[in-house]
Amino acid sequence: MTPTAAFTGPVQIRPLAATDAVAYKALRDEALRTAPDAFTSDYESSVGRDASEYVARFGTPESGQFFLGAFDAAGQLLGCLGCEREQRTKQRHCAVVVGMMVAPRAQRQGIGQQLVAACIQAAERVPGLAQLVLTVTASNPHVVRLYEQAGFRAWGLLPNAVVVGGVGFDKLHMVRVLRVPPLPPLRKD
Repeated sequence: MTPTAAFTGPVQIRPLAATDAVAYKALRDEALRTAPDAFTSDYESSVGRDASEYVARFGTPESGQFFLGAFDAAGQLLGCLGCEREQRTKQRHCAVVVGMMVAPRAQRQGIGQQLVAACIQAAERVPGLAQLVLTVTASNPHVVRLYEQAGFRAWGLLPNAVVVGGVGFDKLHMVRVLRVPPLPPLRKD
């Protein structure tokens, strides 16, 4: 990616579509290259993948499997965030927030906050979805704070969750309850 001027201005948040695959891959490759400790995927394994391989992952908000993108007025992808609903019956009330990425030129402009808020709003509309979980690099207080401000709470720490260049990075596990699931009726025996 060529360096560009810092971004300032309004963004549009919308679900990613197949037509966004090339822009998504470029943003993802840049994020994996510049922030290797933030992701479990690595740049070297991902850079050779074709952009079309990501399209199936985009899904639709109604399903609980979706990726949202933040676009500038010119339609350029500045950031994205994914939500992947668990598929096993006993875990369908949970979804994992994945792949938070904001282009370096657009960081610290509130785009991450907007993406997280839009993700929560979309997840709240999915029938049966009760909580979101995620992991974040514990040594990145700015991003930890972003999630805390959106209502996520830490519940555990995995030491050395990812190792980059021989250095281990801890991952903080966080959860946000969307709604309290109804309790089953009391049995009268």
